[in-house]
Amino acid sequence: MKLATACAALAAAIALASGPVSADAGHAHGSPKAAAMGGPGKAADAKRVVRIEARDRDYNLRQIQVRPGETVRFVITNKSSIRHEFAIARRDEHVAHRAMMVKLPDMVHDDDEVVTVEPGETKEIVWRFGTDRNALKDLEFACNIPGHAEQGMQGTFRRM
Repeated sequence: MKLATACAALAAAIALASGPVSADAGHAHGSPKAAAMGGPGKAADAKRVVRIEARDRDYNLRQIQVRPGETVRFVITNKSSIRHEFAIARRDEHVAHRAMMVKLPDMVHDDDEVVTVEPGETKEIVWRFGTDRNALKDLEFACNIPGHAEQGMQGTFRRM
């Protein structure tokens, strides 16, 4: 518990020193734009499973085709010897999250839209894509650990 309190205090100190930073790194859940793009889904609604391999410098997929309104279960396996993330967000949210990860590189996630996957580990995210066909072009997946996305650990969603 002391570690969690210390981490929260450190995050708050960095946030205050660097300007306003929200805990969700800019995610606008509940806003009309977020609803158009989608959000966390229910596993029971997923009709399709997409398996992602996080390798040393990239994912096995660079683009994933989805249908508007579709719920997909992403199963992410870390085949690398280093920690990775799998995050679903808009490009600007990824950029903000990368900046935060530079300041807090040991941050670990287990959220609806981002998971940290240790070497050899497998985790899941269930995502329901929004019904706005045009909003999908702004949604991406990436590993936001410093330097990873820049080396190729990012990709896009394309509507079917």
